[in-house]
Amino acid sequence: MVAIVIMMVGMLGLLQSVNIAMEVNIKNQMRDEGIYAGEKAMNELKGLGFDNIPVATPPSASYAFAPISSPSKIRGSTKKLLVQRSSRVLASDGAGPTTKELAVVIKWKYKDIEYQNRVVSPFSIIR
Repeated sequence: MVAIVIMMVGMLGLLQSVNIAMEVNIKNQMRDEGIYAGEKAMNELKGLGFDNIPVATPPSASYAFAPISSPSKIRGSTKKLLVQRSSRVLASDGAGPTTKELAVVIKWKYKDIEYQNRVVSPFSIIR
């Protein structure tokens, strides 16, 4: 009887460590998915071309694109990622902006805690 109790305590500890490992694994997968979505959104912005990326007026302000909800499938369940994109002028000359800052923020929730990944990149043109 004592041996069974000792084995049960050991097994409960082992099961708890498996649960913790699974939770950490899911958090890492969500983070990886957020990084992938951020890089994808940044590449899409850069793919528009320098002159097609809108900026705010006045140039010191930031132009915010409409947010996008992007579904992500992790372990058979769908999680929603919120993609927020913005741009602003960093440098300009007499002909217009020469450098723009592109920013992408990806937000998601896991167990009622909000996480985010931010990707920021300068985008320049030579005139």
